[in-house]
Amino acid sequence: MLTTREQEVMALLVSGRLNKQIGVSIGATESTVKAHRTHIMQKMRAGSIAELVRMADKLDLAVP
Repeated sequence: MLTTREQEVMALLVSGRLNKQIGVSIGATESTVKAHRTHIMQKMRAGSIAELVRMADKLDLAVP
């Protein structure tokens, strides 16, 4: 299960934002965003961002 912060990062990630842009949006460093991204990819068992986007679409994830 994704944490609330990971859900927030995932939504921004699948909307096409870069790590640096996500960091600015959520008030975190780029390295923190990278760590969240790694955890998201592992927890969702996604092999790529494209696969993560497809998962988000199937889950009808709200994208900001």
